[in-house]
Amino acid sequence: MKTARRAPIEPDAKFGRILNKVRKTGEKLSVDGITIIPPTGTSSTWRLRTSYKNQKLERKSPDTIGDVNAAFLSLIAEVESLKLGGMGLPEHSNDSLADVINNYIEQGGPKSEWRGKTPSNRREDFIHLVKLSNKENLKCMDLNASVVRRYLSNATGSGRRAKGLLGVIRTFTKWGVGAGYFTTSQLDAITHVSWNPPKGSNYKIPPTRREQSKLYFGTNDVAGGEVPTHEQVTALANELQKHYLHGAALIHVSANLGTRANETFILTASKKVHDSGLGNYVDLSEEVVRVHWQASSGKTKAERVTKNNKFRSVVIPPVESIQTGFDVYGWLANRSIEALAEQAAGTNPLALLFPSAKGQVMSLEYFNREKMRKALLDLGWKMPSWIDAKGKTRSMFRFTLHSLRDRYGTTAADEWNYSERQLLEQGSWADSETVRKFYLGTTDETHESVKHLHRTRKVFKQGKRAS
Repeated sequence: MKTARRAPIEPDAKFGRILNKVRKTGEKLSVDGITIIPPTGTSSTWRLRTSYKNQKLERKSPDTIGDVNAAFLSLIAEVESLKLGGMGLPEHSNDSLADVINNYIEQGGPKSEWRGKTPSNRREDFIHLVKLSNKENLKCMDLNASVVRRYLSNATGSGRRAKGLLGVIRTFTKWGVGAGYFTTSQLDAITHVSWNPPKGSNYKIPPTRREQSKLYFGTNDVAGGEVPTHEQVTALANELQKHYLHGAALIHVSANLGTRANETFILTASKKVHDSGLGNYVDLSEEVVRVHWQASSGKTKAERVTKNNKFRSVVIPPVESIQTGFDVYGWLANRSIEALAEQAAGTNPLALLFPSAKGQVMSLEYFNREKMRKALLDLGWKMPSWIDAKGKTRSMFRFTLHSLRDRYGTTAADEWNYSERQLLEQGSWADSETVRKFYLGTTDETHESVKHLHRTRKVFKQGKRAS
């Protein structure tokens, strides 16, 4: 990461007069153990030198008083950091908290591996803490439980959002302990912080999407499915078709390939586009989709690699294996021909299978706002609203586009008999625990599958014949 140029800092009047005098006389100046050498006839820069335990430290500065003072303060800060490190304390505890947060985001998090939308999402997560830090000129040593509580009160009026933000802050602080910005006692204090609604508020944490689904869409037989059924997939596909040219196919493809939205939106008929890192190639000859990339503003391939760094070839299931009867392979084949023709005509440069109306990559935010939510509203799948702790009305829909990934995991496990290893590879999940915890949930049809299981057992059939 390139080091930013120091911003000039104007000194107080007395120190400014001293520096101006030194500039005129050309004499060296010693302040707080730092030797300041003004420009000579052969050089137009100032030099500032000191040492700490036989380690020589130096700064150079342009010939302006503000720049010289900034270099002087920078050298003092470095010496103080070295002294703190020698005492077993965080070397960088005097650094600006806002600057450290911004550098943390810029470097890509604790392991320097954030890609796609993660940096912008984290910037949004930290924005209120950065504002607070700038307003109060907070240093890393100032980060404590009180600061975090004030940050949370400004950042959100939702208990669930607060829980997520606390996780982000704790991860940042844990990294900062190892990097020399925070102490373990600071981390321990932050670990025990919890969010509370404003005093006098009647706010209660609302149920999760799945909990609300059980509450508002439950029946006597089953208390609301967590995963869309095949019938619900078809209903959503038919409704979305009214709002987007390729709406029905988008739903069926998502439910039967399990690709994430930002992987699906860049499915392409062009291998050249795929090889450049701008699309996921629909390889009809091999009956797979080469899912290597995700839609991202990143300029390099490394920034566009799909989540978990897993290049995978997702098998396109034959229509005989698809319970809804939608011919995914057939549609991909026909649409690929169309997309290549659109590319040749200049209306779809990346030969995308699911482009925006202008032939560009469609953003998930735009899709949800202009397409998906309208279809969900028409289906009556919006759940009752609630008021957050700040008085803002909020609501959720029964399913999201990502719910179709749940459908894929359930179908692959229950109907296609994928092994855990096959499901992990094809779906690109992080680990087996994730699959078990999130993607093998209950559907409205689960109880029917249990009935079917018993009806097909041999002992059940024998019992029926005997009666």
